[in-house]
Amino acid sequence: MPLIPHDRLQRLAERILLAAGAPPDHANLVSTTLVATNLRGTDSHGIQLLTFYVDQLLAGDMLAAETGHVVSESGTSMVYDSSNGMGQVTARICADHAARLAQTHGMGIVTARNCNHFGAAYWWAKQIAEKGNIGIVMCDASPLVAPWQGREPRFGTNPICFALPGEEAFLLDMATTTVAAGRIFKASINQQPSIPSGWALDAEGVPTTDTQTAMQGLLMPLGGIRAPGWP
Repeated sequence: MPLIPHDRLQRLAERILLAAGAPPDHANLVSTTLVATNLRGTDSHGIQLLTFYVDQLLAGDMLAAETGHVVSESGTSMVYDSSNGMGQVTARICADHAARLAQTHGMGIVTARNCNHFGAAYWWAKQIAEKGNIGIVMCDASPLVAPWQGREPRFGTNPICFALPGEEAFLLDMATTTVAAGRIFKASINQQPSIPSGWALDAEGVPTTDTQTAMQGLLMPLGGIRAPGWP
């Protein structure tokens, strides 16, 4: 597999986003956060997302120049409407507002709606923590997880991230499934025939290690599933 210097990869991704209609600041933000996530070792939320974003932009399903607007603000709380803008752009704005509210009131809670995928949650929690706050970032997700012993998806991966300020900072970024869906997508993109046991279920709710079966099936919930007769 060829190796590409991270700065070169970031510039390439930025040019692709510019060509897809993103304003320079938005293209720089998205490309920077994607490559930084690769450098952190979380390839599932790195540059592989670029093709999905570009497809959405070109189809008009995501609006490259949109920045959204504040719907309401009251004390510690704010509701922000992304207006179908790029997720990273909305996340940066909401993180700034959350930090501002926290500095004024001791706590800030910002809820975003009509938003798109914003990459890895750690970036935004870290942005809040760097301003001296405890950063907590959570989001919903498409239904890819069945209830225990179920066969139909009802829940999302629903990521949770915590970041603490300070020199010896603590940061946790996790999904509520065994692995993030992006890791299975990555295996499929790389044409890996199998994935580790415990990552996914087939469409009938039975554990599988076949990548393509997993792509058509369900994610394994955090803690796994065990039933009589299963290994």
